[in-house]
Amino acid sequence: MARSFPAIKPSARQYTPGTYPTRTYRALAGTTVKRSFGNKPYGHSMALEFRNIRDTTLAQILSHYTDSQGGFSRFALPDAVFAGMDATVRSYMHSPNGIQWEYTDPPQVESVYPGISNVSVSLIGELNF
Repeated sequence: MARSFPAIKPSARQYTPGTYPTRTYRALAGTTVKRSFGNKPYGHSMALEFRNIRDTTLAQILSHYTDSQGGFSRFALPDAVFAGMDATVRSYMHSPNGIQWEYTDPPQVESVYPGISNVSVSLIGELNF
C-alpha cells in the first residue's frame, strides 16, 4: 500500500457512492428476482480539483502518483481532503466500509501562470482485503 495522499485541501470535490454487488434475474414471464452477493458497496468515485496551486504542491501530487505506480497501489485519503465538510458527511466519504483509494487516470495538470497550476485527480475506492 502506498503512503497517504498529500494533505492538501482541494478547491472542489465530487463524490459518487459505490454500488452494492447485486444481480437481477428476469424470468421469461417477466418477473424479476434480485440476489445480493455482498453487503458492502464497491466502486466509489472521487474527483478532486486543486486550483491555483504552487509547483511545490503540484510536485507532491505528482510524486504520490509515481509512488503509487499509477493506479496499482491503494492508499488512504487524509482529513485535509475533506476539510470544511460536516463530520457526518465526511464519514461517508472518508473511508466507507474499509475502502482504499487508487488513481483511475493520471493527474491532469493545467498551467495557469509560471509556477501556478490547476490539477484534477480522479480516484476510485475499492474494498481493501
